[in-house]
Amino acid sequence: MTNHPLIAPEVVRVPASQFGDHLADQRDCLGYNVKTLPTFARSRIPTIHPNHWFTSEHYRHMALWWTLAKGEPIYISGPSGSGKTSTAMQFCARLGVPVVSVTARARMDRRELIGHWAVKGGETVWIDGPALLAWKYGWVLLINEFSAAPADMWVSCNDILEGLPLDNGATGELVHPQPMTRVIVTDNTRGHSSEIDNGFFGRQIQDRSVIDRFWHLRMEGLTPDEEAKLLAKTAPQDLIEGFEGNALAALFTALARIGADSRSQAQTQTIGFESHVVPFSHRVLQRLRDMLLDAAKQPGGENASAQVRRLTRIALAESLDSTASEAAQTLAETTIGDLVHDLRVARAKAIPGVTLAG
Repeated sequence: MTNHPLIAPEVVRVPASQFGDHLADQRDCLGYNVKTLPTFARSRIPTIHPNHWFTSEHYRHMALWWTLAKGEPIYISGPSGSGKTSTAMQFCARLGVPVVSVTARARMDRRELIGHWAVKGGETVWIDGPALLAWKYGWVLLINEFSAAPADMWVSCNDILEGLPLDNGATGELVHPQPMTRVIVTDNTRGHSSEIDNGFFGRQIQDRSVIDRFWHLRMEGLTPDEEAKLLAKTAPQDLIEGFEGNALAALFTALARIGADSRSQAQTQTIGFESHVVPFSHRVLQRLRDMLLDAAKQPGGENASAQVRRLTRIALAESLDSTASEAAQTLAETTIGDLVHDLRVARAKAIPGVTLAG
């Protein structure tokens, strides 16, 4: 919104270790001294999630772009649940940089990024849009689902994508970007025709001149070891309480293997929603993890294979066609096996009064 005073917050060097101890030997990045930011700016800094995992590759890529790209934006692409938006938000959170975000859509217009007139208190006032806010205050403009908007929309936004001064024709204002202003876009595809068939219908093929303006980061998901560790770190305490550590580790490892195997098999398919295997995103694996842990705390009785198949249907397979649904359930059933039963048995032995049958 307009009428906020222009600010000059203190820029500080943020050590790479803030993104994870395993990154301590990587380059540092410039961020804001949050204490020097006014309340309206601090409210837009994403909340830090300490369990977010930055791979060395992703951090090096983001840090290099942040340091050297100047006015060039970065295009983060990857399948659903691969961590595109969360990585962008957590990167900014650790740098203390406010984020203003927008989600692209089919009928999007450039004016939505610049701003609009509105009536407030009986007066007509100008309301800054996401791009103007980022330009004026040195924030990050985050655009999600980039290819959902038509190609000509982004061609008309070359000044935004190149970090140039923005000419607000409605007010006559020429806004130069603050030095810390950045643009990040996320999308399931890279905007190329070769990827439109990967199950993301309603996406637009983007003009090559637009795609060329970006740095690019492709995120395919975590390695099995990283995913297993993250599933362990983010498991709700009330669900893991009472279970033996090795048994839990076996379950998290199995879930991570499901994710890796499903992604590997899906990449060999060429038609998205008709694929025989649909990848298990980390989001789906977390959902399935919680349901399996909850099941292990309930009295036994249901066949182990039937239980895994039922919970997999709830976690993912109900959204799939019959062929893909069967493939997802079979993969989970084969990989998880009797692990839920093993967890239940170990818990019953360790906790007096816990029984295996209702």
